Amino acid sequence: MDHILKIKNLSKSFGDKSVLNNLSINIERNKSQVIIGGSGTGKSVLLKCILGLIEPDNGEIYFNELILDKKSRADTDFHSKIGMLFQGAALFDSLNVQENITFGIKKIGEKTDNLKDIAVDKLRKVGLDSTVLDLYPSELSGGMQKRVALARAIARTPEILFFDEPTTGLDPIMADIINDLINEVIEEVGATAITITHDMESARKIADKISMLYEGNVIWTGDAKDINDSQNPYVDQFINGKSEGPIKINLND
Repeated sequence: MDHILKIKNLSKSFGDKSVLNNLSINIERNKSQVIIGGSGTGKSVLLKCILGLIEPDNGEIYFNELILDKKSRADTDFHSKIGMLFQGAALFDSLNVQENITFGIKKIGEKTDNLKDIAVDKLRKVGLDSTVLDLYPSELSGGMQKRVALARAIARTPEILFFDEPTTGLDPIMADIINDLINEVIEEVGATAITITHDMESARKIADKISMLYEGNVIWTGDAKDINDSQNPYVDQFINGKSEGPIKINLND
């Protein structure tokens, strides 16, 4: 099986709080992998470790069989091979739509004579047109901001797309539209997708594979179609939103 990412025995603590606990997971190339779990289970920390924003205490991360560390990330220009859709879109308020989409291209010094054409092409892929090029984020609806952020994520035709809670803050209809767009973009760009979310509607719609984290470890991985019959009480409680079950919520946190 062809894995674009391999994560082995990853651990990370903050003070006396263990967030990732000897976690291992493999991400198949050109598949959509969704990682679910409640708040504080380690989803965001795992993502930040992959991206190099946080240094793990132990463990290894491999990208295309090359171990990722500070040197290899620089030597392989790892960040030019990935795209990221942040929670809340995270567009730059002081830049217009075109500048937001092409920000990463300008930053790494690629040719800039066709930036407008690139922006228009990426907007087309997310269902927008050139009439929004000169608008600023404050002039866009929440759904349009997500679309522009998605256009920015695919601007450099990445090998891996990361989605951080892509439907947070959207009404159910717009969330479904964004889920459809994510599926279309993944297919068109031909990228591997890694999504962290607690939105099970989104997870079911965009995932090929789903993994669940609990207490910093992977407790279940399987095909998306099998999650309703996981035979795992933690998974069953989470996906059905039940207060009763093995997952205990500390209401004092």
